[in-house]
Amino acid sequence: MVLSREHANGCHATIRAYRPKIDTYRQSHYTCLYYSGRSGPLRRGGAAVETTRGWIICRRVPVLRLGSQVVRGISYLCVLLLAACQNSMAPGAPIAIGLMAPLSGPLASTGEAIQRGMLLAIDEVNHAGGVLGRKLVLATQDIQNEPQAGVVALRKLVQEHGIVAVFGGTFSPVMLAQLDVIQELDLPLITTLGSMTGITRNGRTPNYAFRVAMSDEYTDEFLARYALGVIGVRRPGIMADTTAWGDSNVVGLRDWLGQLGSAIAGVERFDQGETNMSQQLERLHTAGADGLLLVANAPEGAAIVRGMATLGWQVPVVSHSGTGIRRFAELAGVHNAEGVFTVQIYSFFGPLTPTGEAVLQAYHTRFGTRRIEEISVPIAVASGYDGVQLLTRAIRQAGTTAGSQVRAALENLPPFEGLIKRYAPAFTPERHDALLADDYLMARWHGGYLALAPQRRLRK
Repeated sequence: MVLSREHANGCHATIRAYRPKIDTYRQSHYTCLYYSGRSGPLRRGGAAVETTRGWIICRRVPVLRLGSQVVRGISYLCVLLLAACQNSMAPGAPIAIGLMAPLSGPLASTGEAIQRGMLLAIDEVNHAGGVLGRKLVLATQDIQNEPQAGVVALRKLVQEHGIVAVFGGTFSPVMLAQLDVIQELDLPLITTLGSMTGITRNGRTPNYAFRVAMSDEYTDEFLARYALGVIGVRRPGIMADTTAWGDSNVVGLRDWLGQLGSAIAGVERFDQGETNMSQQLERLHTAGADGLLLVANAPEGAAIVRGMATLGWQVPVVSHSGTGIRRFAELAGVHNAEGVFTVQIYSFFGPLTPTGEAVLQAYHTRFGTRRIEEISVPIAVASGYDGVQLLTRAIRQAGTTAGSQVRAALENLPPFEGLIKRYAPAFTPERHDALLADDYLMARWHGGYLALAPQRRLRK
């Protein structure tokens, strides 16, 4: 019983009444499935074949000889498997893309923004006839910053929707925890907000993680150069949370400030959820910091600028993207947020490309907004939109939704005029980050909204 290459690499069959374990053997470049009747993980010749919460995953493993004990009952199960696989991969069946992001809680606006950007791109692709003759659909999973829960949720999304790729949003630690699963399932991951360098520079071969968002590696360079070269800070202090994200940026900022010859007044840390940072601020103030480099999400960032106001300490604040959502200004107070610099990768303000004009109009039409100021977290909208467009082109170029071939296609896409930039190319086998430091923008809070700050060429 032979499956086509598309089925062998990508099909999922659902047999929920019982969870049979399966084995596979490879004939040339194809895969055959049969029922082993065993209860635990099945290993033959060093190759493991698993089910995922009731979903049987067709995978390729080294050639194996079938013994008589496994032939019994093979016919019935193979008929079921082939019928299910042919059903799921039938021409015209929708192609499901997953999104795992906070859709509730204090950072829900970030997840909603990614979702909206993805939906705009999906609408555009489907209106043009879809990809490989099939429509795209979006399957979402609400998650918080809980790595192990994120791993379980990813398997659930694969099980319930048969997604061909997953988009990650906001929480870098969750995506780091999911790397083993996406490798196991040959499932491309595209991160649209998670910035930790190790997501894409993960040491795995092949590497299934891609990013259409800021990377800490380049963000730290941008923040340091902007603070020193544009604002004129000479002795900055650093404040960062105690997560792995904070650790990553403290290392990067120290490195870049050192390379640029700047002294550091001090480094202060705080826990997520902390609301009183007066002691940390007082120490930096006493140390003579003439600017603050901030790595914080909206709630903690708001607490910090409120604390600065209470202390009467007025120095430039140059922040990572966590303070780039409207909730930051709401929690801080518009007056306290005024003038805070926040790194961005896209803005609907200013001159727009034809793609930008079209996406802006589509956003207003679909989501009922009228003004640019009503678009929440534009960088997430833009990343979600461009990410879907790049994935669609990879699927079309591969001629299949098989994860391994889509991954290879993502690494070899032709130039594409996206919303954020012209990707030429977006990725290479060595570089899975689509955006570099030269692609970043600086924005500044003014009157409760983010407006573009001076975009002077940064000193190299």
